[in-house]
Amino acid sequence: MATIYNRSRATIWLAALPIAVICAFVVAPVVNIFVSSLQLDSLNLLRSETIRKVVWFTTWQALASTAVALLVALPIAFCTANFRFASQRFTTSLITMPFILPSIVVGAAFLQILPNNLHRTAFALILAHVYFNFGFATRLISARWVQIHPYLDDAARTLGASPFKLFTTLTMPLLRKAIVNAALVVFTLCFTSYGVVRILGGPSRSTIETEIYFRAMQLGDVSGAMMLSALQIIVISVIFYATNKLHRTAHDQTTRPTISRQRSLHSNKHRIAITVLITSATGFAIVPVFAIAVKSVVTNSRFTITAWRAVFTNPEIMQSLIKTLIYATVAMMLATLLGLLSACSIAYGSKKLQIISSLTSLPIVISAVAIGLGIIITFDAQPIDWRGAQLMLPLAHALVALPLAMRIISPVLQAIPDSLRQASNVLGASPWQTWRNIDLKIIRRAVAAAAAISAAVSIGEFGASSFLARRGAETLPITISRLLSRPGDSLQTQAFVLATLLALFSIAIIFIIDRQNSYA
Repeated sequence: MATIYNRSRATIWLAALPIAVICAFVVAPVVNIFVSSLQLDSLNLLRSETIRKVVWFTTWQALASTAVALLVALPIAFCTANFRFASQRFTTSLITMPFILPSIVVGAAFLQILPNNLHRTAFALILAHVYFNFGFATRLISARWVQIHPYLDDAARTLGASPFKLFTTLTMPLLRKAIVNAALVVFTLCFTSYGVVRILGGPSRSTIETEIYFRAMQLGDVSGAMMLSALQIIVISVIFYATNKLHRTAHDQTTRPTISRQRSLHSNKHRIAITVLITSATGFAIVPVFAIAVKSVVTNSRFTITAWRAVFTNPEIMQSLIKTLIYATVAMMLATLLGLLSACSIAYGSKKLQIISSLTSLPIVISAVAIGLGIIITFDAQPIDWRGAQLMLPLAHALVALPLAMRIISPVLQAIPDSLRQASNVLGASPWQTWRNIDLKIIRRAVAAAAAISAAVSIGEFGASSFLARRGAETLPITISRLLSRPGDSLQTQAFVLATLLALFSIAIIFIIDRQNSYA
């Protein structure tokens, strides 16, 4: 009984730091946004024809982007879940790569590959959002599809079900939860998209997210920006609540199969069809990154490495690079620590501590732009005037990365059989020795993956940085945006050099994570 009590008390202490940080730097700023919005006479803003158009455009382009992303992801998920083919892990990594690319890089890529008459159009935004999200949706749906026992398919075929009947009556109901989860996340990312819209949309294609920045930083209308942030948070919260309620009523009847449903390709027809599909998906993922790399060495239609030399000899850009790496290192350590503590408190604690799972989801519901705005208006007066503090930027980055870090570590930690810990205790090991020699050794690859993804999020983060970055302490995405907005082919080529560096880093991260998972 004493051991259980001590363990329960320890898990409360584990949860203390994540809860304190999230409440102080996410919950408090968001509450401040709502309170300030209610106190200010900004409700008339919602009656504005311009704002109604912005809200409508934000909503329908997010719905369209989500629908197209799922339509692209489903056939790819079908291939990766049901068949084995050459270089499968490599191609899966390439297909997932766009999701980890910084949004500013995706915007710059489509700015380069699309003709000028498609810039600043809804088509450009939707295409970029589909590119950004289709790999993530593919992985989420494929992971669930693999868990459907192949015997269920065999039984349906034995009863005379056609392939179409089998898919619609058996497979789709079992995939429904995964598809809804994928749709929810993709819609949220498209609804709160900032970097892609800022680069590709321009003033004529503004969304709620870019309108928040424009009103707060360009017009000085902080009250209007807060009202839009509150509206955005309400919309996403309602969607999450409705989806969670739907999931509570859903019953999953399947378990992880003991045999793989993936089979080798024997039919030439299937081999050709799947090769074309996977090759097309891989090409779709690679071409924009390749276009950025080409643009970085082409100035005025001539091949040259002048822009690369200019980047690495420009003190201002090098300072931006160094600051970005410093911020990423700090954010990586903070996000990994908070994610590890959150995962441990959920795995070891009582049901009451499950609230941490909801708290760590808040940075998904609340966009990075809203977090940045909330921090500015909350910590703007003595004795807590922290707006210009150097730590605030990596802290905001860590909060944005925290949901990913926690969700990478938590499933691995919860899958550890408790019998291993009990055996260790019987042999006389202390709780710390048990955790260090069993739990930590099992989750160390997940922790490394969480650290890598947190660093990638920090390096490419653009929304909160737009509010919190100060002159002389810019991050690379801010520098890229500034260079792209300036006239002159040479300056814009330097922006593509920096975008190429960010893309290469992101590609390295996704392959490191997949390599770690392959050894897990």
